[in-house]
Amino acid sequence: MTEIEEIKSKIDIVELINRYLPLKKRGRHHVACCPFHHEKTPSFTVSPELQIFKCFGCGKSGDMFTFVQEFEKVGFKEALEDLAAIAGVKLTRSEGYSQEEALRKRLFSLNTEINKFYHYILLNHPLGKPCLEYLTNRHIKLSTIKLFKIGFSPPNSSLITSYLQKKGFSEQDLITSGTFGLSQYHSGQFYDRFSDRLVFPLIDSRDKIIGFSGRILPTSTNPNLAKYINSPETPVYHKSQTVFGINLAKEFIKKSNSVIVVEGEFDMISPYQSGIKNIVAIKGTAFTADQLQLLRRYTDTLILGLDSDFAGNNAARKSIELADSMEFDIKVINLSSEFKDPDEAVSRDPAIFQEAIDTAIPVWDYIIKSTVASNDLTTVKGKRAVLSIVLPFLSKIKNEVIRSDYLTLLASAIGSSPESVKAEAQKVDRPIVATMTKVVTPEPESSQVSRLEDQLLSLVFSARKPITLIKNIISDYTFVTPKNIALVDHLKSRKKFIPSKFAATLPAEIAPSFHSIYLTGTTLNLDAHHRRLEIKKTLNLLLTFFYKEKLNQLSLSIGSAESSDDSVQVEKLEVEYNQILSKLSRLQSNRS
Repeated sequence: MTEIEEIKSKIDIVELINRYLPLKKRGRHHVACCPFHHEKTPSFTVSPELQIFKCFGCGKSGDMFTFVQEFEKVGFKEALEDLAAIAGVKLTRSEGYSQEEALRKRLFSLNTEINKFYHYILLNHPLGKPCLEYLTNRHIKLSTIKLFKIGFSPPNSSLITSYLQKKGFSEQDLITSGTFGLSQYHSGQFYDRFSDRLVFPLIDSRDKIIGFSGRILPTSTNPNLAKYINSPETPVYHKSQTVFGINLAKEFIKKSNSVIVVEGEFDMISPYQSGIKNIVAIKGTAFTADQLQLLRRYTDTLILGLDSDFAGNNAARKSIELADSMEFDIKVINLSSEFKDPDEAVSRDPAIFQEAIDTAIPVWDYIIKSTVASNDLTTVKGKRAVLSIVLPFLSKIKNEVIRSDYLTLLASAIGSSPESVKAEAQKVDRPIVATMTKVVTPEPESSQVSRLEDQLLSLVFSARKPITLIKNIISDYTFVTPKNIALVDHLKSRKKFIPSKFAATLPAEIAPSFHSIYLTGTTLNLDAHHRRLEIKKTLNLLLTFFYKEKLNQLSLSIGSAESSDDSVQVEKLEVEYNQILSKLSRLQSNRS
């Protein structure tokens, strides 16, 4: 048994995928909303029989290795290591990494060592004492520092570079990590971009350290330093895909079916320390599609604890529009003007922040209320200001009914008529849909035949005895698609059909086709009578294509024979042509 086979024997794909997203049993399978595209009705199907998944919406499919690769955006070798760890299988072969995978593995190892060094300096070295005191003064507990693996980068960069080079990392490794660069002033010397900073490791959902975020200490005397800096883009760190704290919060997010989103590391760490654990942080008020897609794996409810002025922020507006298009339920925490951020609120009284979470209001209500409250509605200027801020938000609401309701609410809030506010909303710049006639490109006949053959085989495999069906009812049809010819031949050679055993004996090149066809068949839920009617209907369509193609071929042959004055061949071909034409006529007559 190979290592891959051993892993598959020890992990059930349903249990595995259920770790990533909640599955619901439906008949013989389990379903969920697809994690690879936006949908509200579940079309992502997991088969315990075949140990595969398929989304009937976006088409992604495969086994447990494919799922981990797609979900975690990693290569096969990384997926193999993750699944081996879950299965308790010790991998004995280390070769086989692609160049990209080998680099990623090297960087993860390097980042782990960098973090160990920073963490040690903070907790165990005199150089880290001022930084540790700073954290203590901010009420960050020692246990929290350890949980988040917070560290301190000492001013002397040679300390860490010497440590890493002794660990076997090259100069190129250090540069590629993004944490280090070559000094412009001292030839051959490296500098640590996080030097003399409090450092937060950035950890992904797989508990891999992908980069770092550094904050200057209040004791810093350099006025030119940015308060916060992040790792640059590297082969393992992409800011647009990163959400701080997701590794610790993901299970709590799933459990509560909501995620609180704040702006910075301390705004996430303080509430988490106080017991509010379904919380993550982003940089600023702007979401990316990748960040939202990551959060969508765990919940469809966003509770925003962002900058109190985000209603006037164009980036925030685009983020909310994006989240709304992805069907998120969006709420906003209102901390009022008493607290500048969640960290301050929790430091003063955790119960206050918890109450703010419990009383969070829908984002559209918050935008209207906060904007109205900060403008003088007794003046024309005040009303214009409210409309200029709020209408761009409301005009982007995806649902027409909800948009109309909020425009009516806005009209009431500013003391105007719904009709006039809706008229103003029409003036807001919205996507223009071209009013041109859509040109429909006909599907090539070969594609239609392939699709119909797949449909026919899905009907066959949905039956209790597919071998009997294929040998008897469909004996008159000759399959033309290569993959389906091979699939049918393989089925006819079997004495008994057991899905898992059948799939295991298929050649690798046609196994994915069978998986897709079989799963489609098992979702049909047809009784024997209606299945046979659907089979007959599909067969008739296929035979229609077949007969028409044969008539075209015969017409060309007759024309060729006539050009050669071969009257005997012309007569023979015309007889065959008339026979096929009669079959086609009978077929079309039966269909009508």
